[in-house]
Amino acid sequence: MKPYGVFLIALFALVACNEDDPQREPITVTVDTFNVALAGAFIPFEEERRQPIADAIAAHDADVLCLQEVWTQEDKELIRDAAAANYPYIEFFENDLDTELDDPTDQNGNIPPEPTTVPCPEVEVGPDVTIEDQMNLAVDCVRDDCSTIPGSDDGRTTSAECAGNACTTDVLPLLFGNENQQRCYACIATQLPTSTFATIRESCATVVNQDLAFDGQNGVMLLSKYPLNNSAEWVIPGTWNRRTILRATVELPSGAELDTYCNHLTPIFDDITFPYTGQYGEGNTDAAGWQAEQELQAEKLIAHVEATSGERPAVILGDLNAGLAFPSENIVGEGEPTFELLADAYTPAYTSDYTPECTFCSENPVTDTENDVWIDHILLHQLDDSTITETERVFDENVVPVEGMMVPLSDHFGIRSVLTLP
Repeated sequence: MKPYGVFLIALFALVACNEDDPQREPITVTVDTFNVALAGAFIPFEEERRQPIADAIAAHDADVLCLQEVWTQEDKELIRDAAAANYPYIEFFENDLDTELDDPTDQNGNIPPEPTTVPCPEVEVGPDVTIEDQMNLAVDCVRDDCSTIPGSDDGRTTSAECAGNACTTDVLPLLFGNENQQRCYACIATQLPTSTFATIRESCATVVNQDLAFDGQNGVMLLSKYPLNNSAEWVIPGTWNRRTILRATVELPSGAELDTYCNHLTPIFDDITFPYTGQYGEGNTDAAGWQAEQELQAEKLIAHVEATSGERPAVILGDLNAGLAFPSENIVGEGEPTFELLADAYTPAYTSDYTPECTFCSENPVTDTENDVWIDHILLHQLDDSTITETERVFDENVVPVEGMMVPLSDHFGIRSVLTLP
């Protein structure tokens, strides 16, 4: 064999060895999660915030970004098109009212029956009064007092706050009625921020599965500066809103791979105007029902990550609507059992010296909450805290001019973790 032949063999062997070398150079990856609150009349100032949100994402510096509450296909496409140069790899999935659940089982492993009647049927609940009649009275009030086109069924509600303040008396028969009346109330409430009054009357009285806002769309999307492979969604139970786990594998320049899960769990409503009307509340119709559903979603998330990632490293991002209390920082706990469940399964991706900050805050003029909570999170699977090099709250500046003041992009602030991966 000629000398250069020996050299080439040695070179090829070295290259092959390096390709499989677990000691390859570490890579730093910045991952963010941000709830943008593009939710129609549910959240104030949407029209003023929409384009600034798209512009801010288009200029953002995170490597991987999980977004929540991008509820319409139009807004997903707006963000995708605006951010395409900065984030060439973007994933989202389109759902509707007929999208099937990938895991519809309840806490006992049973599959609840699907509805067989419309939300607001012509069923009498009093002398010559049907649930559909009560629905129409409630819609009449919002149409006349809180409409973009007052008095016209072609209008939409100006804000959820206006509807709640002006039409309390008209919705009380539904709100405090039987479970069928409460289901009708939920149909109105979930459609009110985005649908015309004509559409609400029609769909709540004729569409059997009209039980989700935004016509069954999910609100999550994943953006990356690096290629995304094996993208898929896993649809889980959710009341009032579609809940889905969006997952993809980020292909990093170092050759490493990072499985990524983008999520938005059910909130826990403790207000009487948000009765639990789903089938996953373990028989509860108040905040305990929302809590039960949220914990079930967390259990399904944990099982799904284990089944799909196994021993592979993964990051779990999203608005989990759950977090611990930090009294020294005036942060109130919310959904603490859910967060403890997740923290037992995963490593919270925060540096040990990070001072907790709220992500849904009373100081934010885009929301009317009285409490400061930290409910937007980043968690690690098969990665320990030695990989975490930085934690920071993001998207928290007042940058949108509205009614003579400056407001943030959303009612949420984002959270960032910088990871060093082998």
